Amino acid sequence: MSHEHPLYLAAVRKHLAGDVAGAEVDYRALLAEQPTHAPGQHYLGFLLQQAGRLEEAEACLLQALQLDARHAEWHFNLGIVLARRQRTDAAIDAFCQALALDPAPYFYWTNLGAAFEANQEWLRAEQCYHKAAQLDPACPDAFYLLSALLLKLERYDDARHFNHRGILADPGKAAVPIMRAQAWHALGDPAAAIAVLQQWQRDQPDNVEAAHLLVAYQGEAAPEQCSETYVEHVFDAFADTFDSILTRLDYSGPRLVADYLGRVQSRFAHALDLGCGTGLVGQAIRPWADELVGVDLSQRMLQHAAQRGIYQSLHHAELGAFLQADTAPHDLICCMDTFTYIGQIEPVLALIHARLQPGGLLLCSTERLDEAGAHYRLNTSGRYSHSPAWIAAILREHGFVIAEIADTVIRKEAGYPLPGQFIAARRPA
Repeated sequence: MSHEHPLYLAAVRKHLAGDVAGAEVDYRALLAEQPTHAPGQHYLGFLLQQAGRLEEAEACLLQALQLDARHAEWHFNLGIVLARRQRTDAAIDAFCQALALDPAPYFYWTNLGAAFEANQEWLRAEQCYHKAAQLDPACPDAFYLLSALLLKLERYDDARHFNHRGILADPGKAAVPIMRAQAWHALGDPAAAIAVLQQWQRDQPDNVEAAHLLVAYQGEAAPEQCSETYVEHVFDAFADTFDSILTRLDYSGPRLVADYLGRVQSRFAHALDLGCGTGLVGQAIRPWADELVGVDLSQRMLQHAAQRGIYQSLHHAELGAFLQADTAPHDLICCMDTFTYIGQIEPVLALIHARLQPGGLLLCSTERLDEAGAHYRLNTSGRYSHSPAWIAAILREHGFVIAEIADTVIRKEAGYPLPGQFIAARRPA
């Protein structure tokens, strides 16, 4: 029977136009008249797959392949159905049949790789993703799949590499200057990264992010801390999504504070949350504090913090300026994920020591810098990391007694653990 049967042509037209119900009626009418019409069986199966009717789809696709097994696409579509039905071994067989007929489509390889990954056949999955990336280097899918697999296998450097390659191939993400610059830099082309930021600055001369990041990327002498306009701009921009973003990044600040205070089992009359953001850490402090005060540079962050109802007062201020003007006594000061925006933290630590009551407790976190001879560094993330040895030395110099310094994962970035430190120090009684 010719493939140009009127019912077949009508069904395909309706299918392409999105008239799923009408197309199904015509496919079934065709097959009632001509049950050996292989394309009709296949496209009815494909339609049922699209509709999520997987058992019916599998039956139609198997029937089509029994009639005519020469089409790679038909085997591939059967593989998709089988994979969705979690019949992984059968899906692998179907994808392999498709590739034996046509090894060129990159997405045949990514789907085969995903099936191998579902079977925990890590090496075969990785090989398939590599093949897909070779076939279409401009498509980000294979790079992202490789990155996710290697992240699962804790091969972090390789995972970062392929994530960055995916970003450069991804039209959406590559349009974001920060992401594109970070990707070029991580892939060993700092000149390309700098060019991206310079173009961004030419396009937006008043953009504080571009100016700030150029300092880090060009290796210029880093300022002692991020400018107030930069910090306020960045945090105002994502205040509305801050909590959900930090949840996705497995931000550990609230847990670290809650765990430590739970172990100490002390109450605090006056607690100060410096760089309080939306109040995530404040929630961990609140059960242990009679009075809790929050300080932040971002007014929009403070608006979210106010909605939690856990602070007696909130102050829109740079933390150094606040500490200089502050005269209230504090027996707990928290500075979690805040020193990452200050390089030279000695002046702030001196002010914190002065504002703590005798016996008062400081809790803070830093991103870890393992670079001989360096006290702090402005990274291409726009944040500072600090030398653990230097932090410990200046805490002691400014009169603190260190209760705990613990290596920890501060958060994840694109799934990768970011090494840092959690620090607890006291002003002697």
